[in-house]
Amino acid sequence: MTATAGETVFRLLFVSKVCLGILGNCVLFLLYAYSSVCKPRLQKPIAIVFMHLTLVNALTIIFESTPFIVSSYGVLCFWDDATCKAVLFLFRVTRGLSACTTTFLSTFQALTISHTPAQWAWLKSRSSTCILPSLLSFWILNSVIYFRMIKTVESNCNSTIMSRGFSHPYCQMNVERHTPSPIISSIVLRDALSLVLMVAPSLYMVRLLYRHHRRARHLHSPSLASQPAPENTATHTILLLVSCFVFFYCSNNIVTVYSLYTLEKLNNSKGVLLMLSFSYPTLCPFLLMKNNRMVSRWFTHLCYTKNFKK
Repeated sequence: MTATAGETVFRLLFVSKVCLGILGNCVLFLLYAYSSVCKPRLQKPIAIVFMHLTLVNALTIIFESTPFIVSSYGVLCFWDDATCKAVLFLFRVTRGLSACTTTFLSTFQALTISHTPAQWAWLKSRSSTCILPSLLSFWILNSVIYFRMIKTVESNCNSTIMSRGFSHPYCQMNVERHTPSPIISSIVLRDALSLVLMVAPSLYMVRLLYRHHRRARHLHSPSLASQPAPENTATHTILLLVSCFVFFYCSNNIVTVYSLYTLEKLNNSKGVLLMLSFSYPTLCPFLLMKNNRMVSRWFTHLCYTKNFKK
């Protein structure tokens, strides 16, 4: 079956976006890893969270986009039941980890720049020691949530019934196995807590930045007032991450709700919403690169080396 011009253009845009997202996340992850190994004294604790976020974002893009790219070229019956369960389990876990890590970033940065009372100073000073245990707990939590849910997934190669509520080229929900309501409740609760713990610290940081900006206007030296502190730069970046996550999270929910009321699997409108659903992990590394001194130094060194060779 020959693809139309519109389908070809959409396919190229889709593949380009996937490659751009994977490349951006991998490059940023390697830069953070290199800095952690070669310059550990200059590395801040929050860099570990950034490394984790770029890693799970790259995996999310790979696990989500691969089946749609392959199916767009007309490949049928590509996966069996075991592949469906494994890939969808990993995709859902990494997507949940992306949300949890963004929430942790927002909370961690709000605690870092906050004016903590004396009785809570110990919490602020020990917050960096909670990073690795928190990330590990996110992996355990999301794995437990989706382990039982993934049992309801099977390959659609041997089935002629197109089920509602799930849009995927090679997999479908087994209508004879209903997802237990406690699992659905835990997913809804996790998403609700993530949004609350993400938005509330963000609003608090906006308030602190506004108050800081008002005080800075009264400084005698305008040049000093206009220079952003590293903490403020990191806070702006995290606020931008949170805003993008909330927007694209809502877009992803539109995909889910839409799939509940249609039997069509990959029409044009759903394809556009599909691209929106993983726009956050694609844009995330480039938002992190903004005002990042490590990235700026790396590009400056790269340009200098290129010009020197000429």
